[in-house]
Order: sequence, then C-alpha cells, then structure tokens
Amino acid sequence: MKIESAQDMQGLGEAIAGVARGGDVLILTGELGAGKTTFAQGVARGLGITEPVTSPTFVMSKYYPPVARLGLLHLDVYRVGAADQLLDLWSELDAQSSLTLVEWGIPWAGEFGDCVVEMCIDSEHTVGFSAVSALGELFLGRIEPVLA
Repeated sequence: MKIESAQDMQGLGEAIAGVARGGDVLILTGELGAGKTTFAQGVARGLGITEPVTSPTFVMSKYYPPVARLGLLHLDVYRVGAADQLLDLWSELDAQSSLTLVEWGIPWAGEFGDCVVEMCIDSEHTVGFSAVSALGELFLGRIEPVLA
C-alpha cells in the first residue's frame, strides 16, 4: 500500500486502531522519518486519545491511558541492549488492555507475546504487513480489510 501524505499515514493508523484488540502488538519498521510517529498519532486519534503523541526515542516508552476501549503503549527499543532490559520495561506496562506500537522492535519480536504483526515502511512510503507470531495471523486478518 502506497502512502501519499502524512494525512494518509494518520488515516491508516486510525483505521487499524478500529480493529485492534488489547494485547495486539504492531512492530513499526522503517528508517528515521519514515512516518512511524505520524502513524502512531493516527492510531491515538482512532482510539479517541487526544493527548499529543510524540516519539518515545529518548524516554523509551510512552503510555496513553484508554479514553474509550484501549490504551496505547508506544515504545522505542532501539537502545535496548539485552532481553532482560526489555522485559523490565515490558513488565511495567499494561499491555493486555492496550494496543502496543514498538519502533525498532523486530530483533525482540519474540518477547512481545503471541499477537505480533510487523508494519514495514520503505523509503518510498510503501507500507506492508506481515505476521510475526501465530496469533499475529489473526491480527493481520483484522488489518487486511482496512487496507482494501
């Protein structure tokens, strides 16, 4: 799917928020400036969250409490050096009642539970999705209709 603008990227995030369930994890893969935070802003809007969404690069995690049905966890694990550091961060968060977005998370995909999908944004702003876990196939099945 080709994304033509920041508004399109936010719209995609908003649409995916509409089919997400608590415990779903979306790993965001793409270069700096690819649109990962813009996508997260759309997800927040789709979840009814009005708090400004910014990149978690320097704080590693941001939690946006639920306004309606789900909260939003936004993680940046680029600087995580070991699995125990990630598990410490992960265990402090309310992932089961939230949609979790993880930037730079593919090396740690196995640590994020059973319902994991990767969203890859290439340099031409083409977006693709792939299941990273068994239950991720179910999440992917919920995502695919909003891509049509």
